[in-house]
Amino acid sequence: MATTPNTATETGNKQALRGVTRGGANAYYEAIDPAIIVNAAATTSGILNLSIGTGTTTFTISGTGGNSSTITGTSTGSNVNGLISALAAGPLSGQTFYVANGGANYLFNTITTIIVPSGAVLTVLSGSGTLPTITAVAITGTNGEAVTYPNYVGTPNAVPTWIDDATVHAYQVGFAGQLVVNNNGTISGANVVQTQVRQIQTNVSETQQYAGYQATYSGNLYQTGQKRTYRQQS
Repeated sequence: MATTPNTATETGNKQALRGVTRGGANAYYEAIDPAIIVNAAATTSGILNLSIGTGTTTFTISGTGGNSSTITGTSTGSNVNGLISALAAGPLSGQTFYVANGGANYLFNTITTIIVPSGAVLTVLSGSGTLPTITAVAITGTNGEAVTYPNYVGTPNAVPTWIDDATVHAYQVGFAGQLVVNNNGTISGANVVQTQVRQIQTNVSETQQYAGYQATYSGNLYQTGQKRTYRQQS
């Protein structure tokens, strides 16, 4: 593999991208295409994190798409579907974008990831209470995309998977911790191997942060219970 290892950059970038996906390589993760995240991270401001605190009630957001929209951010206010509708109606009108959170999730006290076209801008204009913040997430380092996912950018051009996040490309280590070298004593890209370095759970949806899901789930249980009661009485 013709790549020069940069394990610190590769690992850091993979952790940053994993942090905006609501999931990981296990049964709990959201089935989001890793290529969408990787491609967006390699563009200018392609991934934006909208952070809404506990003190936010309503806020107005604008963008490159045109008109601004006002959104409710309280614990029982707008959910992610409401945010998507508001963005499509004004700030990102006519543009293709993706919100990497579930539709039932309330915006209250959350960080919501919005994937936008390269160079698109979102700005919080005003609001009641604590103003939300918008920050860009990007791959760092020179040629960061190739360093982070060399299989994807270079040969054999494999599609990235979240399993890749548990690996890093490094020089092969041999006997007594010594690096494996070529016959002429040099180290080159041919000595690089893909090695597992970590396997941790980073799925934030396992916390109780997603209150909207709990409310939806409870409502469904209540309706199911009503149906069962009706059947028992009839």
